[in-house]
Amino acid sequence: MGCFFKYCYIIQFVKKMREIFSLTIITTCCFLVACKTGADRNIPKITADTKMLDSIKLKADTTYSKRYPGATFATATYFINDSSKTQVMLDSNQVIRQVIIEQNKRRKYFAQFYANGQLMAKYGLDSFGQYDGFSSEYYENGNLKAAGIYKSGFRSGEWKNYDKDGKYISMDEYDKNGQRTTR
Repeated sequence: MGCFFKYCYIIQFVKKMREIFSLTIITTCCFLVACKTGADRNIPKITADTKMLDSIKLKADTTYSKRYPGATFATATYFINDSSKTQVMLDSNQVIRQVIIEQNKRRKYFAQFYANGQLMAKYGLDSFGQYDGFSSEYYENGNLKAAGIYKSGFRSGEWKNYDKDGKYISMDEYDKNGQRTTR
């Protein structure tokens, strides 16, 4: 009988330890989730795609830089090959502020960045260099500001808008002429 009671005691002890362990895990998870919500969460910064830029640099036949003293952009560096030209604009702190890619003398890609390196806006471009395709705009803190589609240089269809905390606030509808039809 003594072994049976010891066995029951051990079983109860193990069950109690599991409950304590489970509660500890749940409490820890809740704490971690609570710390990551709201304005104090650490949003990963969306910066220039350095892998893409490195690839462009490697493929360039010609590279040159041009200085712009006293302007927002301190330096423009150009990477040129037979079919494309990439322009990377840097500020005085050597932060990428703008990237433009042209192919066959037509703009194909355009991105702007805040002074902290965070992506401000990224736009797809059509064969005429007009905004075309999915586009996104961001706040300086890294949260999405607006997202939607451009067609032939105009906002088109549904555009979702977000507040500075990244919470959805509204949707605007645009007609084929880029005129907002709903609020």
